[in-house]
Amino acid sequence: MPALEITTLIPDRTPDQVLDFCLDGVNFPKIFPERVTPLGDIDLANLRIEAGRQFRFRHWMFNVIPTHWTVVIREVGERHFIDEMLKGPMAAFRHEHRVAAGEGGTLYTDRVTYAAIGGAVVEWLLVDGYMRRIFEARHRNMLRLLR
Repeated sequence: MPALEITTLIPDRTPDQVLDFCLDGVNFPKIFPERVTPLGDIDLANLRIEAGRQFRFRHWMFNVIPTHWTVVIREVGERHFIDEMLKGPMAAFRHEHRVAAGEGGTLYTDRVTYAAIGGAVVEWLLVDGYMRRIFEARHRNMLRLLR
C-alpha cells in the first residue's frame, strides 16, 4: 500500500493546542481544501472526535465529483488520533494525525496509507498526486488557521 507522510512545523503552538484544534469537529471542513458536507445528524459545531465514533460525509473531489465516505475513529491518544475509512471511494484508507514538540512550536504530521480501487496503476496515474495535493493543502490551511 502506498504511504504519504507530511510534517509541518506550526509555530508558537503547543502539541496540546494543535491536537485539540484537530479534535474539534468544526475545524474539519476548514482544514480540508475541497468541499465536504456532513451526512446524517452530525452537528459539526458540537462534534468532538472520540475513539469509536463513526462519521459519514460527502467529499467533493476536485470540487465537482461527489464521493461518500464512512469513517471510524480507531484511536485517540495524548499525541495522536487515527481515522480509517469503512466505506468509500478507496479500497483502503488509514489516516494518522500526530503532534510532537518542535523547536519554536509543534510538529504536525499526517501519515496516510491507502489503496485505490483498480490497484497500483490507478494509484500511480491518479491517486498518488491527488493525495499529495490534498494533504499539502491541508498543511497550508492548518498553518493559516493556527497562526
